[in-house]
Amino acid sequence: MLRRWLRGLGLLREWGLRLGLLVLSATIVVLVAMLPEGVVVTGEFTVSGSLGEVRTSTTEKFRVEPVDADSGGLVYGWSLAEYRRGIGEYLMGLARGTLTVDKWYGTAFTVLPLLPLLKEAWWYSFELFAGALVVGIVLGLLLGVLVLGSRGARAFGAGVSVLGVSVPDFLLILLGQQLTIWSYRNFGVRLWSVLGVQGGERGWLLPLVALSIIPMAYTARLLSTALDEAMREDYIRTARAKGVPEVWVVLKHAMRNALPRALNGMPAMLNVTLSSQLVVEVLTNHYGIGSGLMRGLSYSQPHVVASIGLIFCLWFVVMDGLAVTLRALANPQLKGGEAS
Repeated sequence: MLRRWLRGLGLLREWGLRLGLLVLSATIVVLVAMLPEGVVVTGEFTVSGSLGEVRTSTTEKFRVEPVDADSGGLVYGWSLAEYRRGIGEYLMGLARGTLTVDKWYGTAFTVLPLLPLLKEAWWYSFELFAGALVVGIVLGLLLGVLVLGSRGARAFGAGVSVLGVSVPDFLLILLGQQLTIWSYRNFGVRLWSVLGVQGGERGWLLPLVALSIIPMAYTARLLSTALDEAMREDYIRTARAKGVPEVWVVLKHAMRNALPRALNGMPAMLNVTLSSQLVVEVLTNHYGIGSGLMRGLSYSQPHVVASIGLIFCLWFVVMDGLAVTLRALANPQLKGGEAS
C-alpha cells in the first residue's frame, strides 16, 4: 500500500512538472509567434531594391542599378505598444473563439473561423499519429522478437531497426514519391498519393509508412535489448530445467518482464514521432496541423502560428505524461517514471 501511495505521489509530481512546462512553453510560443504584430511600416511603396534589365550595349550583360535614395520607400520599425496590443487582441480572440483566417486549404480568400478549422486539422493529424504508432509498435514487436531466432534473424532485425532510426523521413518520402511516379508513368498504376493541389485529396499510405518507421525502430531496439537481458536471468534457466516449453518460457516469463523495460523508451519515442509529423505532413500532401503551421508561416499569420504552437505544446505534454504514467504503472520498480 505504501509503495502504491509513493508511486501515485511520484506521478502527481511528474504531471505537475509537465503542467508547469506547458505554461512556460505556451508563454514562449505566444511571445515569439506574435513578434510580427509589433512591426510598424511607414512611408510610401516604391519599386523595391533595384531596377533590372539595364545595359548600354547589346554585347554587355544586364546589370542592376539601385533605386535613387530620394525616391522614397517603406520604413520598418518595431513598436512595443503595438506588440502588446497584438498579443492582447489575440488572447481575447482565442478566449472568445472569434479568431478568423482568410487563407486556408481550398478556401481562397474566404474568411472562416479559425478554431473549427484547427480542430478538423488536428483530428486528421491525430488519426495519422495514432495509426503510425499502432503500425510501428506492432512491427517493432515482431522485429524485436527476432533476437530469439537464428543469427540471420537477429542480424535482420537489428539492421532494420538501425536503418529506421538513421534514414531521414524526408528521404524515405521522396523515394516513395519517385516510386509511385515511375509506376504511374510506366504502368498507369498510382501506388499512393503524392504532392498535389492544396485542399485536394489527402495522402494516407505514404505518410503512415514514413511516420511509423520511428516507433517501429525504437520498439524493436528496446524490446530486443530487454529480451536479450531477460533470457539470461536465473528464472529462465529454472523454467527450462522444469521442462516448460520454450514458447511459454518466452511468452510467460521473458516477454512479461521485458515489456516493462521496453516501455522506458516510450516518452522519447512519442516525442520524436510527434516532432517528425510536421515534416511528414508537409511532404506527403496530408493537410493536418503540421501543414497548417507551415501555411501560417508562409502567409505571415501570427495568430495561426501561435494557435498551432499551443496545440503542439499541449499535445507534447499530454503524450509525454501518458507515456510516463503507463511506464510507471507497468513497472512496479518505477515511481513517477524514475527508478527507485
